[in-house]
Amino acid sequence: MKKGLAAASAMLVLLATLALPGTPDFGGTASAANADTSSVKAATAIASTMQARPAENNAEASDSWAFAKEIQVAQGAQYQALFLDPDIYGRAEENLGDVRIVNASGQFMPYYTDSGEEGERGLDREYPLELIDRADGKKEIRFDFRVVQAAENEDVRGSRLTFSLPQASFLKKVSLDGSYDGQRWEAVTTGELYSTGEGAFRNVIELNEPAKYGYYRVKVPNGPEPFDLEGMALIDVGTAVSGEDFRRTKEIPFNVESSSGMSEVVMYNADKLRIDRIKLNAAASDGSSGFSRAFYVNREKGTGANTRILSPGRLNRLELAGSTVDDTEIRLADPIRNEKPMVVINNGENPPLDIASIEIGYRVDRLVFEDTGTGPYRLVYGAERQETPQYDISAFRTQIEQSGPGEATLGKENASQFVPPAAEEASGAYDGEGPQIGASASLQITFNLILVAVALVLIVFLGRKLKKK
Repeated sequence: MKKGLAAASAMLVLLATLALPGTPDFGGTASAANADTSSVKAATAIASTMQARPAENNAEASDSWAFAKEIQVAQGAQYQALFLDPDIYGRAEENLGDVRIVNASGQFMPYYTDSGEEGERGLDREYPLELIDRADGKKEIRFDFRVVQAAENEDVRGSRLTFSLPQASFLKKVSLDGSYDGQRWEAVTTGELYSTGEGAFRNVIELNEPAKYGYYRVKVPNGPEPFDLEGMALIDVGTAVSGEDFRRTKEIPFNVESSSGMSEVVMYNADKLRIDRIKLNAAASDGSSGFSRAFYVNREKGTGANTRILSPGRLNRLELAGSTVDDTEIRLADPIRNEKPMVVINNGENPPLDIASIEIGYRVDRLVFEDTGTGPYRLVYGAERQETPQYDISAFRTQIEQSGPGEATLGKENASQFVPPAAEEASGAYDGEGPQIGASASLQITFNLILVAVALVLIVFLGRKLKKK
C-alpha cells in the first residue's frame, strides 16, 4: 500500500514541476512514510496556484503615454521641425526621454533633438582685443579692435564683450559691428555702457548668439568729455544659445520674503523651464528715483549663491546724463530648471524693492522628423522611466538642416492615454472585440486544465485509500 501511495505522490510531484512558471517546486524527496500528507498538500497547492498567479513586476518602464498634442505639419516640406512648449516640459521627464512622435497607425516616428546650444569649449575662454584704429567724428567715436588668437588659425568664438571703463560718471548707448576680415562690417547688437563712478556700472555687452568675428567695431556717441575704451576682451560662454529661435519669454508668479536686510524673491517655475534670463520689473518702495542693490541667484532654498551670473552683480535703476537706466535683467551662464529658484537681494539699510512682475527668458528644444505621408501625427509624452530613443535620422542632421525643414506647430494638449500597438499586443489588452488569445496561450490553458483534472483524481484516489486504512 505504501508503495502505491509513494508512486502516486511521485506522479503528483512530477505534475507540480511541470506547472507554469511561478508554480512552487515542492521537490521529489517525500518518503513513503509521509507520502499521504505531502501528496494532499501538493495537490491542493497546485489547484490554488492555478487560481492565483504571482503578480507581474511593474517596476519597468511605463508602456502608456498620458498626454498628447496634435502636430500640424507645414505643407510641401519633407522634413518638419517643431518647438516644444511649457506643457511638455512640465509633464515630460526632465531629459525628455519619454517624448515621442507617432503617426496615424500609432507607430513611433524617428526624430532628432536640437537645443540650439553651442558645444562647450572650456569654461569662459577669453580672447584679448587689440585696438587697431580709432576715429573721432563729430557725432561718434569709432573704436576698431582685433581678436588676439591664442593659437594660429584658431576658430574664434565669443558671446560677450567686457570693457575697462573710465572712472568718470557717464552713460553711453553704443552699437557694435563685426567683421571677419576687418574690411566688410555688419551690425551685431546695441547696448549701454555706464558708470556712476561710485560702484554702479555696466561694462558688458552680450551678443544674442555666439559669433566668430575676428574684428569688432564699437561706435560711441561723441560728447564734451573725453572718452576712451581700454582692456577690451571677448569671452566664449560654453552653453550659449545660437539665435533667438530657441528662446521664449513669459511672466511667472513669485513671492517675496524679506528679513534682516535681505529679500528672497522666490519664483514658481512649475513647468521646469530652462531659465537663463530673469527680468525684475522693480522700483524703490520709498519713492526714490533709483536704487543699486547687490544680488545672487539661488537654484533652491538653502544652497547659497550657486549660479554663475553673466551680467554685473547689481540691480541698477539710475538717472544718468538726463536718461533713466533700467538695468534689472539677470543673465545666467547656465540655465536652471528648478521649480523654486530665487533671487536673493541685499537691501542694506533700505526698504525692500517693490517688484511689480518678473519675466523670464527660457530655452526650448526643437524636434525634427520626416513627413512620410503617414499622418496625422501626434506628439506624446508623460510616460515614466523611458529611455531617450536613438534614431538613424541623427546621422543625416547636417543635410536635413541645409534643406530647411518646414515649421510644424503643436495643437492643444489632450489627456487621453496612448498605448503603442506593440505594447497592446504584448499585454493582451482588451480592445472591445473579445479576448486576444494566440496559439501558445490556448495550449497553455489546455495544459493547466489537464493538471487540475489529474490533481483532483489523485485527491479522490488518495482519500479512498486513507478511508480503507
